[in-house]
Amino acid sequence: MRYIATTVMAAATMTSSLVFAQPTAPPTMQSVSPQAGEEVSHMISRPKTPTEYARNLKFIFDHDLLLQDEFYVEANLKDVFNLEEVSIVDSGNKLERDISIAANPPASIFPRIKASEFFGGSVPSAGFVGGKKQSESGLTTAGINFGMNEGGPNFDETRRIFGESFVRLASLPNPHGGPPPATDPHGNESWRYQVFDDKTEKKITLSFNPGGQLKNILIEVNENK
Repeated sequence: MRYIATTVMAAATMTSSLVFAQPTAPPTMQSVSPQAGEEVSHMISRPKTPTEYARNLKFIFDHDLLLQDEFYVEANLKDVFNLEEVSIVDSGNKLERDISIAANPPASIFPRIKASEFFGGSVPSAGFVGGKKQSESGLTTAGINFGMNEGGPNFDETRRIFGESFVRLASLPNPHGGPPPATDPHGNESWRYQVFDDKTEKKITLSFNPGGQLKNILIEVNENK
């Protein structure tokens, strides 16, 4: 089953707890050795390759940008993800606020893929949903789930970008049959890095397609002030 990018309609239906379509599983004992990784010192304006999108998402993770209201401004999202359009749903007030976002990056970078005529003959091959929920109790939950069908960096390139100590997640049975068999040593794998202190917990999960290319980046952040 090929990845179908999430459409902007998902923003309106995204749950307040930011539960994304990413299976969880207990980690195995295999891990990636800690590395410094590439120095991502700034956001890339209007990224033009899947690798540049990955670098921007690393910067977002490293600097906790998902917790900042300014991140969800339309002009900023268009610059960070090279967008013409983005769906932003902002509800509530300063104490109880819920922001949801969704968009598809341009087809010039992520070519559309063939689909049933019911969908117009083609669908986007990349997209994301995300957002932030802030409660009066002081708990803030934020996340972003970025997926691309193909063309992402391979496993070694991904390690160079993210450069942290990731733990491989055990595979879980898929009731829908799962992806095609892997054609690469790291095909269909998922890896996770998690860090926390007394106020903040954040994790990033990287998943690869059967050919070993990065296909999904899931960032989740919880902050309790």
